[in-house]
Amino acid sequence: MDCHPPLDSAVHDLTAPNGSRRANSVPGGQPRHLLDLRRVKTIHEEFHYDRAPEELFALISSGPFQLEIVSHLGGKDADLVEQTVAPEGGVKVVTRQRTGVELPGFAKRLIPASTTVTQTYVWEPAREDGSREGIWSADIKGAPVSMGGPTELRATGSGSVHVFSGEVKASVPLLGGKLESFALDSLRRDLTRAAEFTASRLGET
Repeated sequence: MDCHPPLDSAVHDLTAPNGSRRANSVPGGQPRHLLDLRRVKTIHEEFHYDRAPEELFALISSGPFQLEIVSHLGGKDADLVEQTVAPEGGVKVVTRQRTGVELPGFAKRLIPASTTVTQTYVWEPAREDGSREGIWSADIKGAPVSMGGPTELRATGSGSVHVFSGEVKASVPLLGGKLESFALDSLRRDLTRAAEFTASRLGET
């Protein structure tokens, strides 16, 4: 378990209507593992809803609804790759889209102009109160960046909260930090817009 505090976090309430170098060193004498650690950015976002976890999960675990979110966020040619429900109640949803993100100049040299993004959610069975844990990931074909981590639905006194945590990591030197920052900003923006869209579908706006 990572005990370091996240570099970027936010809480959103959507219920309101409104010589010789050693092998493990890099130039400058810094250990390589410390350089790698600096190139990892973390995310922690919480989105609150005025609905029970069961109702929220029924919506967000729907493959067709996930395709609606993709289209709402500007994704193209959205496709439902997989939607499975295990006998014990676990759920897996996989979507694929062509990217709809406008890339900055430096990123165009690292990410193909036309590429696909595969997004996966794997949810464990519900607890007695409807809460669930799961994992999410987004795979950008041909891009030297990875992102993913745990996600959770928790019951609250007034409804539920959807928590996203995870890491955004680039596997390229020099420009890795810029690429991570761009990917992190895009991810946070998309998560917020997706949550607002979800709230509207739940009748909270």
